[in-house]
Amino acid sequence: MMGTRLVLWLAMMLPGAAQALCSVVGTTPVAFGSISSIAVRTSSQASSTLNGGLSCTGSLLSLLTSNDHFYATVTSSKTGLVGPTGDVIGYTLYANNSTSYPITRGVQFDFARNGIIDALGLLGSVVPKTVPLYLRTTLGSNVAAGVYSETLSIFWSWDYCSGIGIGSICVGRDISSGTTTLTVTLTVANDCTITAPNIAFGSAPVVSAFAPVTGQTVNLACTKGSAYTVGLGDGQNAVSVGGRRRMVSGGNYLAYDIFKSAGTTRWGSVGSARRASTDAEVNPGNGLGTGSQVFNYNARVYTDQATPPAGTYLDSVVLDVGF
Repeated sequence: MMGTRLVLWLAMMLPGAAQALCSVVGTTPVAFGSISSIAVRTSSQASSTLNGGLSCTGSLLSLLTSNDHFYATVTSSKTGLVGPTGDVIGYTLYANNSTSYPITRGVQFDFARNGIIDALGLLGSVVPKTVPLYLRTTLGSNVAAGVYSETLSIFWSWDYCSGIGIGSICVGRDISSGTTTLTVTLTVANDCTITAPNIAFGSAPVVSAFAPVTGQTVNLACTKGSAYTVGLGDGQNAVSVGGRRRMVSGGNYLAYDIFKSAGTTRWGSVGSARRASTDAEVNPGNGLGTGSQVFNYNARVYTDQATPPAGTYLDSVVLDVGF
């Protein structure tokens, strides 16, 4: 009879048992992609990885308890993403796809709390699943263009019930730890904020009566450390490339031009007709990122042309910045 009772007890025990085992694995890198310097400075950029280095499989018959833990400790020799000139882009890691659970560097974060592991279904799948991590950059990073990177060290340690017996009694625990690394990259692209007011010559009865438009400025706030040139296109109605610009009204034209600073050198779009960042009247040199560089110019209607018929004459000129 004792043997019969022992066989029946084992038959009832085995169907309720379950094993869920975890391990540290290689991570999937985080790539923010290519983002303009202005966007990096003015808005928080988000990215993520579906594999933060902890992989689990198996099946638990109940949710994690207060005795179960999944710790992640993130450390690095750097304080953020570091670029080619030493500039740093700060960012924060999060345990889920929100800003509710930030992960502080050097401090254990328990993924078993707040239902994070439970919500992932990490221990309820027969197919291995990995823990995702989420990242957001901090605002205000005024940085040069280039590739920014950091390698994080993530120490995972866990202690949880991996086997359930009769009456949901824990019959085994998975206790282990390991370290993996996570690479994070972001590419900063050159960009500018451009302020360029329209040019208005006003009205006049003859071409010789149009006064020059002086004191005009183009303001550029370009990526920190960027060397660039600024060009003004020939407009929509120029006689030829590099020729006189013309405003149009119906089939009639009024020739004019735009000149560098207060002089008579035409501001164009090709070669030496462009203006370099070092040629700015205010803050000459490479881009400042958060500060403006100012380029002065003047515009005039050519007086050696016949006065065209009355009308409203218009043209559109493209301003381009080349890095």
